[in-house]
Amino acid sequence: MNEKKYDIIIIGGGPAGLTAGIYTGRAKLRTLIIEKEGIGSLLMAHKVENYPGFPEGISGKELYTLMKKQSENHGVEFLDATLLDFDVYSDTESKIVKTDKGNFKAKVVIIASGTGKNENKKLKGEEEFLGKGVSYCATCDGAFTKNLNVSLLGQGEEVGEEALFLTKFSKTIKIFVNEKEFKCEKNILDALTASGKVEIITGAKLLEIKGGEYVEELVVEKNNEIKNYPSDFAFLYLGTKNNTEMYGQFAQLDNQGNIVTKDGLKINVDGMYAAGDIRSGVVRQVTTAVADGTVVAMEAIKEILKKK
Repeated sequence: MNEKKYDIIIIGGGPAGLTAGIYTGRAKLRTLIIEKEGIGSLLMAHKVENYPGFPEGISGKELYTLMKKQSENHGVEFLDATLLDFDVYSDTESKIVKTDKGNFKAKVVIIASGTGKNENKKLKGEEEFLGKGVSYCATCDGAFTKNLNVSLLGQGEEVGEEALFLTKFSKTIKIFVNEKEFKCEKNILDALTASGKVEIITGAKLLEIKGGEYVEELVVEKNNEIKNYPSDFAFLYLGTKNNTEMYGQFAQLDNQGNIVTKDGLKINVDGMYAAGDIRSGVVRQVTTAVADGTVVAMEAIKEILKKK
């Protein structure tokens, strides 16, 4: 699949991410901010009274709206999507950000996803069976599914590509999609259909993963009915990874799961930065998040200009 390309991708539309976007947008760099619309610590703030320039205070939602409008005025694009994974090693020139709305490439990635206060909770049985049939990566664990019945849960290109990979190993493959339609490139969808192994079940919401020592079945709600589907493996693409599972594969984390940064807010992968509440050992205020967004954007702009 051809990923859409940007100069900079920012993960998170809070004050750190929005500030970074304002700077990179003004620098005429093609910038994408990936966020979960309506979610974030700033949006939960009833009133912010300690942000400079607003002597009467301002609601968190109003401040967010103003910041977002300002970044949009500078050409920043926004995507309401669920972050699924990163590929930071396979392409020496770019990083790949994987979401349920597709995969996207960027020369620089800034992680500004916040503290995780709004992080999706684990599904019932997810933690219990992690490594015992629950996985977040079919290309990592697909070889273990030889002649087994497997399930994938989620939406988008990543799910289609992972399911196609599993056709090399698995006996049967069910794709459960919460929406009414499975959104996937036609060539991938055609290949899945041609395999004779894949069944796509739409309008299906996973409620629970059950089993003994290993995964045995999935409890799914479909058409207002609860159904149990036998399954030996469950590959989840639902945005339920915690910080350690999402970032720990490439970033150094502290014992709270926050990202440790170096000078210039760089992390230990070239072309990647972290800003705001996701960073380890910082004061967590709107003003400090904005300061981080400024610093990280200036560093990212310099890095990209040096590469051109």
